[in-house]
Amino acid sequence: MSEAQAKENSSRIIPFTPEEHIYLQQKDLREEVRDTRKELNARMDRIEARQDKLETKIDALDKKFDAKIDKLDAKIDALDKKFEAKFDRLDAKIDRLADRMDKFADKVDSMNKHGNIMTASVIGVALGVLYVIFFK
Repeated sequence: MSEAQAKENSSRIIPFTPEEHIYLQQKDLREEVRDTRKELNARMDRIEARQDKLETKIDALDKKFDAKIDKLDAKIDALDKKFEAKFDRLDAKIDRLADRMDKFADKVDSMNKHGNIMTASVIGVALGVLYVIFFK
């Protein structure tokens, strides 16, 4: 071969046979599938890492929430005891007031009875005086 022919042969593109063409396409597809799997695995790893972080944050928030609920329960219990004590003192005051009112009502009844007796005795004396004045 002459030099010109060798140059011509080296620059010439040799077409692939159909089998070679299919083989190269399959090879490209395999590489794309491999790359896609790597990419999907990397994404899954990032998603799992995010899920782990979220679960950790949720657990921390859940613990904070439980702690706050426990504090509120303790405050409610303390307030409940305070109100119970105040209501007990108020009940005692109301009972003392009711006793005083009963005693006052008894005194009023006693005065009314005494007043009725006095009125009757005054009327009796007055009638006696009138009888003596008019009839004797």
